[in-house]
Amino acid sequence: MGSTMKNKIYIIEVENNESDSMKKILANINDKKITYIKNKSYKTEEILENIDITGPAIILNSSGSSGKPKKCIHSLENLNSSAKASGIWLEKQGFKLQNCLIFNTLPLNHISGLMQLFRSKIWNCDHINISPKSIKKTKELLVFTNKIKKENQHLITSLVPTQLKRLLSEKDGINWLKIFDLIWVGGASISSETSRKCRLEKINLAPCYGSTETAAMVTSLKPKEFLEGIDNVGEILCDINLRISKKGLIQIKSERIGIELIEPYKTKNFKDKNGWWESSDLGEIQELNDSFYLKFISRIDNAFNSGGEIVFPEVIKLRLSEFISNEKIPVENLMISNIPNKEWGNKIEIIIDFKQETSKKDIEYSLELLKKFSKNWPKHETPETWIIGTNQSNYIKKSNLIIEK
Repeated sequence: MGSTMKNKIYIIEVENNESDSMKKILANINDKKITYIKNKSYKTEEILENIDITGPAIILNSSGSSGKPKKCIHSLENLNSSAKASGIWLEKQGFKLQNCLIFNTLPLNHISGLMQLFRSKIWNCDHINISPKSIKKTKELLVFTNKIKKENQHLITSLVPTQLKRLLSEKDGINWLKIFDLIWVGGASISSETSRKCRLEKINLAPCYGSTETAAMVTSLKPKEFLEGIDNVGEILCDINLRISKKGLIQIKSERIGIELIEPYKTKNFKDKNGWWESSDLGEIQELNDSFYLKFISRIDNAFNSGGEIVFPEVIKLRLSEFISNEKIPVENLMISNIPNKEWGNKIEIIIDFKQETSKKDIEYSLELLKKFSKNWPKHETPETWIIGTNQSNYIKKSNLIIEK
């Protein structure tokens, strides 16, 4: 991937997994272009123009592994290698790759959404995009899926925990999930309640672990093992070396680890000099059935999972602080924390201390400005609750005033 040439970065903005965006990505790959796939809702981000690598390559925002999101560059080889590794894992279980039908329900700016495209190319199988709206219309989805499914086809999909919970709340959603031979889901954020319900309904869940930096999955649990009650994120895939550091952190060695784009023309390796990349996740290795499996324990930074995406409180705080400064909003301090949420796992709560003696009218106007500003953020970053701190003596006598989103 090394080069001294300055190559243009082509930007594709996506809302989700629209077919037009998919065609543009494939066209750019064929033209050996370097493509940055970004979420349309990230408006404030800097524009990248050039880079000192040769294409074809894909740049994605990583959901992050150490305190803040990063820009991750993957060569075509990395993405193809990831698709091959998951294919080998499936073949060992008796799947015929060309007979697979992949349902993609995830956005293309997310490594798990993008990988569906590469898996279908490498496995030489069919691939279909399911829009977020379709996931909510479970009856129509069920009818459509039964209609297109051919005999001897293996149906495969990847879901984030939020989607899985939504589907499990409706009978048609449960029946749709039951059609699949395998459903990959980020194992780190599946609740015990979700796992119990999936086992009860005999849903072929495959909890897995991976990141943007590793070009998606590095471990996966077989659906058969999940249904037997094994509670981890699965065995280590064939192209992955995995170990636990002295601090208990998950470390990965593989040819398909990306590189980081720090600023235009400047990149650095995610890996150390010995080829190991260190995550911000604590884990342990378990030996089962003559194989090695990974147990995810928790993150070590203050980031948290919301609907399968990682939220970085420091990033949100910085974004809000800049807006508060630019708009001259009379805020003295703000705190960001996570609150449990049944559907998302966690959501954001923001506590704001306005400057002493700020009038009730100014507080209400300021809150409206802040809510308007956060309205178009990605859903996992949108605050659920705004709380006014206790120092507004002229405004409230009770402990806190909670203003819902």
